[in-house]
Amino acid sequence: MTKSIVGVTKCPVGIAHTYMAAEKLEQAAKKMGYDKVKIETQGASGTEDELTAEDIKNAEFVVFAADVAVEGMERFVGKKVIFGDTPSAIKDSEELINRIKDTPVYQGDGKQVANESKDPAQKSGGQKPAVKQLLNGVSHMIPFVVVGGLFIALSIAIGGHATAQGMVIPDGTIWSKMNAIGVFGFTLMIPILAGYIGDAIAGRAALAPVMISAMVANSPDILGTKAGTGFLGAILIGFAGGYLVKWMNSWKVPKDLRPVMPIFVIPLLGTAILSGLFVFLLGGPISWLMTALQDMLTALAKNPSTSIILGAIIGVMVASDMGGPINKIAFLFGVASITANAPQIMGIVACCVAVPPLTVGVAASVRGKLFSEEESSASIPAILMGLIGITEGAIPFAAANPKRVFPSIMIGSAVAGIMGAIFKITDVVPHGGPIVGVLGATNNLGLFLLSIAIGVAVGATLLIILQSRAVKKAK
Repeated sequence: MTKSIVGVTKCPVGIAHTYMAAEKLEQAAKKMGYDKVKIETQGASGTEDELTAEDIKNAEFVVFAADVAVEGMERFVGKKVIFGDTPSAIKDSEELINRIKDTPVYQGDGKQVANESKDPAQKSGGQKPAVKQLLNGVSHMIPFVVVGGLFIALSIAIGGHATAQGMVIPDGTIWSKMNAIGVFGFTLMIPILAGYIGDAIAGRAALAPVMISAMVANSPDILGTKAGTGFLGAILIGFAGGYLVKWMNSWKVPKDLRPVMPIFVIPLLGTAILSGLFVFLLGGPISWLMTALQDMLTALAKNPSTSIILGAIIGVMVASDMGGPINKIAFLFGVASITANAPQIMGIVACCVAVPPLTVGVAASVRGKLFSEEESSASIPAILMGLIGITEGAIPFAAANPKRVFPSIMIGSAVAGIMGAIFKITDVVPHGGPIVGVLGATNNLGLFLLSIAIGVAVGATLLIILQSRAVKKAK
């Protein structure tokens, strides 16, 4: 008899974690005796290896390795569904699959049967729902800010001229149009972040009221403030709007009125309530808080003594969970610094994000005998991912050897952050790694690359020392 298992993987960025988790699940399932294994990946390139109705019907159960909301959940109603996250799948897929013993049948709307497992990881994919909802917004936002930032950076680098007022792009040129397109990308950042937080909570009905209200919350003219509410306002609107719409969806309305609820009643009432809340109550205080917070971070970055501390903190945050919630908090502050025209914080982030994968890749390449065959073979991919600023490239090493990898990459990343702060590196693109410097997004390519190199040298040296001691001890 054929044993079949299907699954879905999805991470916030939709690149590294998504595909690593899928590969690990497939390998583990085959090792455990499953004849047919099919894993759907919902990544940055869209849905690949999409599960058909037949695939799902024939499968014994479904396993999720997802850090954000999975699309098409209604397909799995009536099946046993294991809820896990990508780190769990990457670290120990067999343990995740073995949860099937205590897994109930999925009933839809996030509900399972009454005898639900007490394991919180099964209920929330290993993360609190609020974290997954936030990361859903961040994952959808990233492509907009990357494209926007790159268009702005290239237009300034190629078409800009230095003046007493700074870099100026002549009107009417193709570069001024490119710059304007980049500004559109940044403008869309706020409503996309808010809208897809709301979407993760209440579905598509939340998109219109949340996205419109997010634009209102970032319009100083409408709020009557000096500045908008930034990403703090976007996050608050995303959660408030999502749960508002979820509550509206629970209203018991006549059957004839149900079709107009998501296209008329909910968007109209939701937008009015959320926008009114910010215009008349929350807009002013949040705008002040966002401005004060950004001013404080900018001041810390400009002061030589405090910038070192800030650089170290950001470095540790970036490396601590390699693309997870803590990493994303540092990323959001970096993005906010770009939009506030003070991109030094993003410059520090850009120095740090490449260090974890480059550290493990370089260490495994230089001293391959100290690492397993699997880790040595992963060294080149890790280096390549580091060059394009994908921190997740260090995950296979961290999962296999956390006690030695985490201290190494966190210290190395902190050193890179400190160097970036000392050299006053700026980055006008919400991304990191050598790639952004090559594309002209940083203010000083040489010092930017030097900051990364120093961080990698420190991290790789420490990892080699720790690994050497462990090997000697094992003998």
